[in-house]
Amino acid sequence: MKFLCDEAEASDVVQESFLRVWNNIDRYDPHQKFTTWLYKIVSNLCIDRFRSIKRSRNIFLSRDRDPVMEDLPDERDWERSQSHEQLAQIIRMLSSRLSRTQRLVFTLRDLQDLTVEEVVEITGLSIGSIKTNLHYARRSIREILVKHYGVRRGDL
Repeated sequence: MKFLCDEAEASDVVQESFLRVWNNIDRYDPHQKFTTWLYKIVSNLCIDRFRSIKRSRNIFLSRDRDPVMEDLPDERDWERSQSHEQLAQIIRMLSSRLSRTQRLVFTLRDLQDLTVEEVVEITGLSIGSIKTNLHYARRSIREILVKHYGVRRGDL
């Protein structure tokens, strides 16, 4: 759900994940953690689903609309919504606007609280690539929070 940001799509991926686990259990290496293997399956299916959704959508944006800010709460409401839960919701929403790789790394590392080593194992990316994508994802989210919600750097 955190990666796809759509309950129906996430539900489909969960079902497909369990089918893949069932059909490929003989490929599971008992020397690695089962959850890591499962995360890798789910992550790959999310990436595939994300690509499929992206290809099938025809989005026409006018020049004066900012696609990053579309569907976000009005920044005037920010002063009334200072709770951590609301901030977390906004961050999850902003993460849906990241590139596919940045979203995957940010979701696994910051939202799922996995270690960098676990993210390496799940994604197959290098440590350097993970750290770079994580840096850009965090910076992108931070910039929008500062610019549109008046959050100060010290608050993050």
